[in-house]
Amino acid sequence: MSDTPSIREPVRRTRPARHHAAVSCDIVTDLCAALFARLCGYDQRVRARQYMDGLLRAEGRKSIANIAASVGVPGDEQRLHHFVNSSRWAVSPVRGALAAYLGGIDTAAAWVALPVSIPKTGRRMAGVSSHFSAEAGRRITGQRAWGMWYASERLVAPVSWRLGLPGTSPAPRELPDEPGASAVQGCMADLLDEVPSWRGDPRLIVTDARGGGRAELTRLLSRPSPVAVRVSGHTLLAVTGRRRGAGSAERLAPARSVLDRARRARLPSRGEDSAATARVRLPGPRGTARPGTPSEISLLGVWHEPRGEPDEFWLTNAEPRSPQALLRVTRLAHRVDTGWRTRGRDVGLRDYEGRSFQGWHRHMTLASCAYAMAELRSAGASGGFSPAA
Repeated sequence: MSDTPSIREPVRRTRPARHHAAVSCDIVTDLCAALFARLCGYDQRVRARQYMDGLLRAEGRKSIANIAASVGVPGDEQRLHHFVNSSRWAVSPVRGALAAYLGGIDTAAAWVALPVSIPKTGRRMAGVSSHFSAEAGRRITGQRAWGMWYASERLVAPVSWRLGLPGTSPAPRELPDEPGASAVQGCMADLLDEVPSWRGDPRLIVTDARGGGRAELTRLLSRPSPVAVRVSGHTLLAVTGRRRGAGSAERLAPARSVLDRARRARLPSRGEDSAATARVRLPGPRGTARPGTPSEISLLGVWHEPRGEPDEFWLTNAEPRSPQALLRVTRLAHRVDTGWRTRGRDVGLRDYEGRSFQGWHRHMTLASCAYAMAELRSAGASGGFSPAA
C-alpha cells in the first residue's frame, strides 16, 4: 500500500440547518457572531461589524474615510482608524473562525495559495518594494503578498495572508498571537504551516511556482501534505526511460516534452479541457533524485485546445485517481485568481493605505470576511446552498 497522499473527491456534507437559515435570512449577522466572539468587548465587535459593512457598501476605494462615511456618524472615522491600527486584538483567532465557518458550510476541495502583487505609489507603506509582478508581466512598485484561500466546488474565499518584507531576516512580531513579519522567502512556508491548524483532515494545497527555482519546488513537494504546484513548461524533470540493450536510464527533459507520448496517444476533445499525466522525479544537482523528495511525483499536462503542446503544467506529490480528478481540483486556482481580480477588488483587498504592518493584516482579515459575506450572499441568492435532498 502506497504511503503517497491521495487526492479524494470532495465530500459533500449536509449543511447544518443554522447555516441554511443564515444564508437565506441574514448571513452577515450569523457570520459576525461566529467570527468576533473572541474580540475583547462590545465596542470591538461593533467596530468590526461596522468596518465590514463599510467594505461591502462604500463606493470606490475602501479607505477608512469612505468606510466611515458609508456606515457611520461623525467621529467614527477616528474610531475605526484606532480599531484597525492601534486597538489590541489578534487576527489569528478571526482567521481560524472564518476557516471553521466556511468548512461547516461546504468541505474544502483544496486550499489555494495565491501570490499577488499590489501596486502602491508611496514607499513608506508596509512591505513596498520594486519587484517583478507575474500578474502585470513587468516590474512594479508595490507590496508582495500571499493569500491562502478556501476553495470548494461552490465558493472560494480568502482566509489568511502574509506580507513579504524586503530584506533577508524576519522582523519581530508586533503583538502576541499575530502572524510574524516574514521575509519574502518565508511567506509561503508560513502559510502552509498554518493550514493544518484549521482542520484535522488536510486537503490538497494548490499553488503557482512558475518562475521559482528547483529549491522552492523541492521544499513544496517534500511536504507531508498533498501539494499541487503549477510550473513552467521549461521546468527540467528527471524521467526514467529504457535504452536498447542497456536497461533503464534517467534523462533530463523539460516538462513540455515529457508528455509528448501522452499527446500522441490521445488528443484532447475539442471544446473541453483535457489532461494526461506522467511519472517524473525532481532532478538533483547532477540529474539524480534529490534526497528527501518523493521517489516519484506526477506531472499533469492540461490542454485547452485539441492539438499542440499542453497549455498548463502541474507537479504533485499526491496520487490522483485520474488526471481528470486532479484537473478538477486545479481549476479552483483559476477561480481564486478571478475572485482576487473581481470580488477582491470590490471588497478592498488592494486598498489598505496605512503604514502599519499590523494594520495591513487587520484590514486584510476584515476584507477577507467581507469577501466571504459577499460570496455566501451571492450563493444563497442563486440557490447555491439549498439543503441536500
